Formats: sequence, C-alpha cells, structure tokens
Amino acid sequence: MRHFLLPCLLVSLCFGPAKALAEAAVTPAHDARTDRLEGLSRDDLARLAPQLARGPVALVEFADDDADELPAINIALVVHAPKRVLEELVVDPTAYPKFVPTISSVDVVEKRGTTIIYDWAFDLAVLRMRGRNVMTIYRAPAERPDAVTRITIDSQQGDLGQGRMSFRIHPRDVSSCVLVLSMRLDLREANYVARQMAEAARSVNRSANLALAFSMALHFRKQAEHAHPAPAASAAPAGMSEPAVDLRALAHLLDRGDLVFLELSGDRLDQLSVVGLIGEQQEKVHKALRDARAFGSELVPGGAAKIVSEKDGVTTFDWTIDLPLVGVSGRMRMDETKPVVAIDATAGSLHGGRWLFDVKQLAKRTSLITAWARFDFSDSTWLIEKLVEADPYLGHGMTAASEIMVVRALRSRASDM
Repeated sequence: MRHFLLPCLLVSLCFGPAKALAEAAVTPAHDARTDRLEGLSRDDLARLAPQLARGPVALVEFADDDADELPAINIALVVHAPKRVLEELVVDPTAYPKFVPTISSVDVVEKRGTTIIYDWAFDLAVLRMRGRNVMTIYRAPAERPDAVTRITIDSQQGDLGQGRMSFRIHPRDVSSCVLVLSMRLDLREANYVARQMAEAARSVNRSANLALAFSMALHFRKQAEHAHPAPAASAAPAGMSEPAVDLRALAHLLDRGDLVFLELSGDRLDQLSVVGLIGEQQEKVHKALRDARAFGSELVPGGAAKIVSEKDGVTTFDWTIDLPLVGVSGRMRMDETKPVVAIDATAGSLHGGRWLFDVKQLAKRTSLITAWARFDFSDSTWLIEKLVEADPYLGHGMTAASEIMVVRALRSRASDM
C-alpha cells in the first residue's frame, strides 16, 4: 500500500527546478552516476525464458543501506520486432515524445560522434519536470548479428536527480529481440521536496525508478511492435494463479534481489507476482504476514488500521493513509484459514483488489515468499487516476513497486520480530 508515496513524490517535483546540493566533505562510497549496472546476462535471460514467455520480468536488486548504496532496477521483455527496429527507436531521443507519455519534449543540445546531449521536459496537469541527459551509443558490429547493442543514458541534472540508464538489446531471431533496461536514478539529487522524501524513505526512490523503468520499457516495445500489434485484451482476465518458479535455475538471481513477473493481456495488467527469499523461518514470516494492523500502521507511513472483526481465521479491518493530496481509505478482509493467505479489498480505494501470499520453508533459516495480486489504480484518488490515465504503463510500474514494498516490509518485519 505504500504505492501512494510515489504520486506524492511526483507531485513534489512540480515545485521548481532541481537545486544543487552542497558538495559533501567526504566522497560517498556509492554514486548512482558511476555505480555499475550489471543488468541481466544471456545466461540470466535463458533461465528466465519461461517467465519472459508470459510477460515482462524485473529484478529489483538489494542494496547496502549502511553504505548508502541505491538498488538497480532491471527490466527484461521480449519484443516481437527485429533488433534493428528497436535499436533505431532507442537511439533517437527526439522521437520519444511521440510514444512515451512521460516525455513531452526533447531538444538536442549537441551531437558528436556516438554521443547525444539533450534536454527533456514533462508536463501533465500540476506536474512540471525538466532535465538534461547524455546518450552514448555502442552499436553491435555489423558482422556480428549475435552481438548486443548497448545504449547508456546519463542523467546529469534535473527534477529526477542524477544517475544512469542502460539499454541492452539482445538479438533473438530475425523477427524478435529481448530488451533489458537497467536503471539507477538518485532522487536525493533532485529538487528540495523530492530530496526530503527520498531521504526519509529510501523505498520512494526505488519505487519511482521501478515505475519509470516499466513505463519506458513497455512503451519502447509497443512502438517497436507497431507494425505487428499485440492481440486485443480479452473481455475478462483469466483466473489468478501462483507463478511457477524453478528455484535451481533462479537461485543466483534471488540472491541479487526480488523477481517481479507481469502478465499482460494487450495493455491490461492481469496479474502481478513477486518472488523473493527471506532469511527467517516460515512461521516467523507467517506471523508477520498475519498481523493486519501492520498493513495499515507499520508498512505505510501516515497510515493506520482498525480491526473491525476477527472470527474463524478471518480478519476485517479498515485502513487509512493520511497524506497530503493522496489521502485514501478502505476496508480489507484477510483470510488465513488456508496455507495461502488471501487479502481482498471489499470497499473504498482499490475496491475489488486481491492479494495472495504463500510462504514455503526452504532451509532452517530460509523461506520463499511468493505474492501474486490483481488490483486497479483507476479506483483511487484524482491525482493517481490522472497519472494512470495519461500512462497506463506507469500504473503497471506503480503496482509492481507497491508489491515490492509489501514483500520487503514483510522481510524486515520478520527479521525484527
């Protein structure tokens, strides 16, 4: 439910251009502008093939908070278009405003060789954002059709702070490829209000990165596939199901971070899943999960929960999030009578949403948490509705960010209990 922090953060960006931070007395151990973006290798993509066949995949990396490190976000998805088609879209920033709703305009400042310096802007309702990026293009050699093309974009300044994006385009066959977008932006280098929020809650920084990365990756895919559009969404989404995961194949990725799987029907998000490891016994994780009050008061800044009833393993509770511009409330029902804990939003914001959680013991002090959900931001606040209406893919990213927040809060809470 902490996803409501993201639109609040986006609103904060309208208060003015980025202000320079005072130079630190000590050089930080980590810097989003220079820290390596590892991305996903060919071997990683091969191991993720079953999930990629169903939809986009994200690896949300862990980071060392004590060392002031920020996590990298890695998105991978199959694009049913030739590698060359996608490549030409990515290397032309002047075309971005035509198909990326979060970019209103691009002005090229300078072009030299394989480098493009450009200013970008985004305007929507009360939101006004500006920035300057530097793109560097590393094209695959023409004589190596199996080689990867890489494009990096360095965010030098602006309302989204400083950091780096990396596009890697892997050839698949003559009519398809795989796009891997890795991103690490430091919002603590953005304007004053955004800096204060990002410093107060590091999860805000991660959520903004995840939402923006999903939006960009999905829009690039849609534009590349313009000549071969995906089938229209069915009248009704299929039933929800627990994602199948081969732990032996994905163990090394789960050591790096949490995995996110999206299942789409056209532009509609039918199901979101998160899989991660928790270094605690199954019962401790279950205990943290079953605490309904934690969903309202401990997992959400500015939130509170009130138990309405508890009977036969079913808990009904009212929740509120009292934040400027994005105050929301509703009622949820938690059913823990089965191994899979189910939470349903029965009234208020996110009405009709459903969240399912399964916890399995893997070793003495290791559990696997699997969470899958379906909920819609269109039944929320005016601001969130406007953002999602302008860019549904941004809404998919916000949904993914909220589920990651819940899983990571459960991991932290289980460890602290």
